[in-house]
Amino acid sequence: MVTNLAFFFETSRKVRGGKFVWVKDGNGEQRGNVLLGGTILNPNKGFGKLYAAQLVQYDMQGGCLIFRSFAANNATAQASDTVIYLKGDGYSDAPEVGMVIMKAPDAVTVKTMTVVAGSGSDPDTVTESFADYTGQSGKITAVEYDEANARFKVTLDTAIGALAVGDVLVEAQGTAASASAKVLVPKPNTFIEKDEELLPTEGYGFQNANYSISTVYNKQAFIARMQPLPKYVLALNKSLIDGIFWI
Repeated sequence: MVTNLAFFFETSRKVRGGKFVWVKDGNGEQRGNVLLGGTILNPNKGFGKLYAAQLVQYDMQGGCLIFRSFAANNATAQASDTVIYLKGDGYSDAPEVGMVIMKAPDAVTVKTMTVVAGSGSDPDTVTESFADYTGQSGKITAVEYDEANARFKVTLDTAIGALAVGDVLVEAQGTAASASAKVLVPKPNTFIEKDEELLPTEGYGFQNANYSISTVYNKQAFIARMQPLPKYVLALNKSLIDGIFWI
């Protein structure tokens, strides 16, 4: 007996991605390709999706880190809250159990000025030192999607501090909560060019899953149709036109 199987589905037009995120130039397509593709170093564990104009940190030698970002849907009642609510509007990424997240800093490098007092006729001297920003991270232990309110209820094993509506959260380095965590993707430098559906890398009978991807740069996207962008990412924007992101 022969059985034919067909499966059809639609992707909501409310979510980001697709052709509507790119700024079109009447003189033709503009894009730059990376020299080589790279292995995704932080793939989804379950089913996932990459969106057109999603940011990626590409390293020719080290692979690709997908930049995932989330926007707070509700303010926390207190800084010790371990249950937080993230937007499920299709622009914020979907949180996943096992992810380690933190509140995005304004800058990933912290500058410290130190004044050394002079003696006698010698003037004071000022020295500068630089260090990576560190903050509190927490590991996601449970995720519930609330369709009626278009939000995710996320439970963390460790509180990450007070959140206001619209605050941006990002993935943090490491596999466990830390009081001195660094952001996982400090310098995204390329784009995903088109929407891509991802199969799981854990469970479902999959073993030794490996995703390789090629990304692009020298393209422009509408910020309002992209994922939430924290200040440290917006600082990388080359566009002088308000509302357009160019890398």
